[in-house]
Amino acid sequence: MRAVSCFVLLSAILAPSLSAQTKAPSDARPPYEINISAGVAEKLLTHKEPVACPHISMAARITGTVVVVFVLGKNGDVLHPHIVSGPAMLRRPVLDAVRKYKYKPYLFNGKPIEVDTTVSVLVNTLVDCPAD
Repeated sequence: MRAVSCFVLLSAILAPSLSAQTKAPSDARPPYEINISAGVAEKLLTHKEPVACPHISMAARITGTVVVVFVLGKNGDVLHPHIVSGPAMLRRPVLDAVRKYKYKPYLFNGKPIEVDTTVSVLVNTLVDCPAD
């Protein structure tokens, strides 16, 4: 009998805190998250910034593809970009360039919305980064 009363008391104490954890915060993203392909995002691209290669990467002849994941904002800005993969020497310059990219807004039911997307930037320091 004592175990049952302890269980009832414990469940009465924990029930309000458990139900509070299941409620979604008011500032959460919408229930739908749309991820568009790199190809769709490329068609929306209106301004592409060139990559400013560091001299050391040009001397080392570093070449590679840097993959950046970001949120395409309602107004076409790049939001919250972060590197997924790529040569270490090229990551910072590519991230700096992608932050300056500008896109047309992605429309869903005729309204601009934020979407997740990816861009792969191929950098060949022998071709893309001329010596000063």
